[in-house]
Amino acid sequence: MAPTSQRRILAAKEFVRLGFGDAIDDQAPFFSHDFLTQELTTLEAQEVIPVVERFNAFHGVKVAKAIGRFRGRVSGWKFGSAGSPLLLVVLTPWTIHLEEKAGAKPSTKFSPAEVESLIAELRTMFLDELDADKFERDGTNDYVYGAWWD
Repeated sequence: MAPTSQRRILAAKEFVRLGFGDAIDDQAPFFSHDFLTQELTTLEAQEVIPVVERFNAFHGVKVAKAIGRFRGRVSGWKFGSAGSPLLLVVLTPWTIHLEEKAGAKPSTKFSPAEVESLIAELRTMFLDELDADKFERDGTNDYVYGAWWD
């Protein structure tokens, strides 16, 4: 993934602003409650997520601050909507794919216990601290998990 970029942050903020449209601005001329950003670094996601100040139990500033503890421990994040806010965390089996170590050599593989520990920490944060309605694996990829706020 590309390193954190102000240009990407500005584009992603506008993308999220358009997507959430009517949830942010009653006069919004356009919206889509089914969209997802490209993968963002933690720093990028922390800038983009607060565009949605509040949506039911979702609090953008609170979520953005909380994910900071995972900086450098994940591959990245995807933010959007599946009818309501959705935040995907992209994990990786190899250290080479961590957001701040992309391309670094040598690379080591995370043990299943390390991956499960990280998932448990994410689950606790999303469900207990951030009031997400669910946190589970997204589809068939063992390394992508999502938090949904309905």
